[in-house]
Amino acid sequence: MILGLDLSLVGTGCIVLDKDGIVLSQLITSKPSGKDILKELKRLLGITKDIEKIIQKYKIKMVCIEGISYMSRNTGALTQLSGLNYFVRQLLYNNGIEFKIIPPTVLKKYITGKGNSAKELMLLETYKRFGVSFSDNNLCDAYGLAKIAYSCVYDDKKLTAFQIEIIKKIKTNYE
Repeated sequence: MILGLDLSLVGTGCIVLDKDGIVLSQLITSKPSGKDILKELKRLLGITKDIEKIIQKYKIKMVCIEGISYMSRNTGALTQLSGLNYFVRQLLYNNGIEFKIIPPTVLKKYITGKGNSAKELMLLETYKRFGVSFSDNNLCDAYGLAKIAYSCVYDDKKLTAFQIEIIKKIKTNYE
C-alpha cells in the first residue's frame, strides 16, 4: 500500500491507496499550544504517532511527502513544520519504508500540468483527472502525493506525458 502525506500543523492529510483506490482518507488535526516548547514538542510527536499507527496498520510500501514551502511568512510555524517533517522522515527510515520528498511545484504540475496552480484548481483537476473530490486542500494534496508514489511503485498506464516525465525525474533525482 501507498501513503501520501501533506504535513501540516493544523490538519495533516493522509491518503492510503492500493490498486483499487482509496483505502484511508484521514485528516490528523491538532491545536496550537502557544509558546510552551514542551507542549509544542508533544504536539509534533502526537502527529507523528498518528502517522505511525497508519503505517503499521496498512503495511505501507512507499510514502510521498510534500516538501516544505519556504516562502511562509510565519517563521515559527515553518520551524515547527520542519521539525515535524524530520520526525516523520525518521519514523519512515526507522521502519524501513521508502519515501520521497516532493516539491509543491512538482505536486501541482503532476495534478494540473502547471507548477504554480492555485489550491482551487488542484481540487478541480483532482476531480476531473481522477474522479475523486475533496473539500479539504490537505487531503487533496495527500491524494496527489499518494498517486505520485503509486506511479513510482507500480506500472501506472493511465499517465499523461507530463506525468510520465515527472515520475521519471522523481525516480532519478529524488533518491
